[in-house]
Amino acid sequence: MEQTGGAAPIGTELDNFVHQVVYNWRAYTLRPDVAALLEYAEIVTRTPAACQRADVDRLRTVGWSDAAIHDAVQVVAYFNYVNRIADALGVEPEAGLPSWGARTQE
Repeated sequence: MEQTGGAAPIGTELDNFVHQVVYNWRAYTLRPDVAALLEYAEIVTRTPAACQRADVDRLRTVGWSDAAIHDAVQVVAYFNYVNRIADALGVEPEAGLPSWGARTQE
């Protein structure tokens, strides 16, 4: 599914798209600003000490404001924190919830 400005997916189609992008965002043609932000989120998640000024400068170059970059880092860091706490305490997902990356039925 290409997301470059056409009609936005809705309902189950949107849910499937979100799960697929979460699983492998690089497999989709996304707007350059969105792709840059996802790449940065991946760096923040996997190797936070590797983040450099050039990474933030790239986000600015593709149109993200400092406030938007700050908000994105806050959200990514928060989710990383919560997931690490849940993993460390052995928290199990609620029964009946589909796992992320799993396709939902149409």
